[in-house]
Amino acid sequence: MATTEAYMLQRDSQESKRLDTQHVFLCALSGGQLVHPSIPRKDIRTVADVATGTGVWLRDVAACAEFPAHANSKKNTFVGFDISPQQFPSMETVSANMKLVVHDITEPLPLEYHEKFDLVNVRLMSYAIKAADLDRVVWNVLQILRPGGFLQWQECDACDIWATPETPMTTASINYVISEKIARGLSPGIATSLLKMIQSYSTPIPDGQLNPISQSPQLIRITQLETVSTYNHNSPLVAAGKKPLILSVVAELLGAGLVRRKAAIGDSSTPTGEGETLLQESREIEELIEALKHGGHQIRENWEFEMTWIVARKAILVNKSDAWMSVKHPA
Repeated sequence: MATTEAYMLQRDSQESKRLDTQHVFLCALSGGQLVHPSIPRKDIRTVADVATGTGVWLRDVAACAEFPAHANSKKNTFVGFDISPQQFPSMETVSANMKLVVHDITEPLPLEYHEKFDLVNVRLMSYAIKAADLDRVVWNVLQILRPGGFLQWQECDACDIWATPETPMTTASINYVISEKIARGLSPGIATSLLKMIQSYSTPIPDGQLNPISQSPQLIRITQLETVSTYNHNSPLVAAGKKPLILSVVAELLGAGLVRRKAAIGDSSTPTGEGETLLQESREIEELIEALKHGGHQIRENWEFEMTWIVARKAILVNKSDAWMSVKHPA
């Protein structure tokens, strides 16, 4: 059988619109914050967005007056990376100091980007990164972060979605999404693996130097770990938008599983017994998609999800004699 792509969503104009709508929703879920409140705005002048998609997060940061790194300053740099240019906006619509680069983040980035960025943003890679590639992805992201720079990473996985009351339809929908992730080599729960990976990296500290951020050999230290949930959220936008957003995303993810199964059914190398199972699963998935897409007003369950928000800071190595450096870059 042909190798199945990791990415579970589409790259068409309809999906681009959904991503932009999702961005507005996630900002509301995050308390209206594009960047975690713990990250000092005054130090952000170079910004990277990994898996940028339509570039909507990057464009909003560039336009935000609260950051010195706003689009009007030619000294500032905004770079979005994505494996595909299909959802990039027209360059006429972005600022002159914004650049969109086609790059597979499982591969090392060009040296021109190493230790360049004050802030690197990553969001919702759970449906795009194979479990076996996560280590390389995190390492590649850390390479472009300058010493003292901040990493912001937000993730929501299929296991972070739930519905009350739980029904056969809701259970089957989530289980099929999880099984599809596993079939594609994706992690069913990326946040835990991501946290362990970030905490595992260390850097040798030469004699006579120190890391004033944490006084430890950690290459990057988690400074904030937060969970934001749609449940009882005080934003009217979140309250009104969570159900249609979740239903549309789950339907799209189920669609990825349906496409893969139909391709396998049509593959002459698929064993007969497996093909019959895939056919039955395909019919069940089609019914679930139909219910989620067109029966939304009849769906009484309350759908919720939570998102893990990680903030980490890269180590700074300075001479022990340079006491002022510890003041300039406090923990």
